[in-house]
Amino acid sequence: MPAVDKLLLEEALQDSPQTRSLLSVFEEDAGTLTDYTNQLLQAMQRVYGAQNEMCLATQQLSKQLLAYEKQNFALGKGDEEVISTLHYFSKVVDELNVLHTELAKQLADTMVLPIIQFREKDLTEVSTLKDLFGLASNEHDLSMAKYSKLPKKKENEKVKTEVVKEVAAARRKQHLSSLQYYCALNALQYRKRVAMMEPMIGFAHGQINFFKRGAEMFNQSMDSFLSSVADMVQRFILVIDKDCRSSPSTRCFCCHTATRQ
Repeated sequence: MPAVDKLLLEEALQDSPQTRSLLSVFEEDAGTLTDYTNQLLQAMQRVYGAQNEMCLATQQLSKQLLAYEKQNFALGKGDEEVISTLHYFSKVVDELNVLHTELAKQLADTMVLPIIQFREKDLTEVSTLKDLFGLASNEHDLSMAKYSKLPKKKENEKVKTEVVKEVAAARRKQHLSSLQYYCALNALQYRKRVAMMEPMIGFAHGQINFFKRGAEMFNQSMDSFLSSVADMVQRFILVIDKDCRSSPSTRCFCCHTATRQ
């Protein structure tokens, strides 16, 4: 694994201009990562939304196929073959709906959820520690400014002692917050790699599993069924063509239609 840049923890207490400059680079990187993560999450949620919509759509399609039988067509004589075929297609769509539902759940659990957790946990932690580090640095700067304004008279020794204690406490607080902040920024360089790869592994596994199970469903018996349906449709077309040709008023239209096909 290639090495990544790091903020040296031993330089946290020194708080030198060089350290601050490097820190600004890490902060800029974290900001860019936050923006990208939000955009990536939107794209993944769109994929999940489309898959979830596919679940609802196939469910509705199955019900609509079954509804053909209940339409009470005035000229429904001879529809038994069509009705039985649509019933079978409805069953197939129901089985597909199960696969689509499982895929939607897998995408939610293994693709969308990990990137949400990364955003809410890791990126939020860095943002929170940045705020705390900023507050601690401001307190330290204020205490140092207060110390520098102390008069150098001996009668002010008690006040000076109190201010020195205040400066020491502010420095400890800043040091602790900087250590925590630097550690979080360093860890983010590795966590972002995991965060970018893990959801796509879940996406790929979900799709592979979906297509594998779909291939198992559409086995040789399904091919045979589709072939028989195609033959049935062709028989209907031949009957239509025969009826059209037997009627002089529709012959030209039917011939034109057949030519286009």
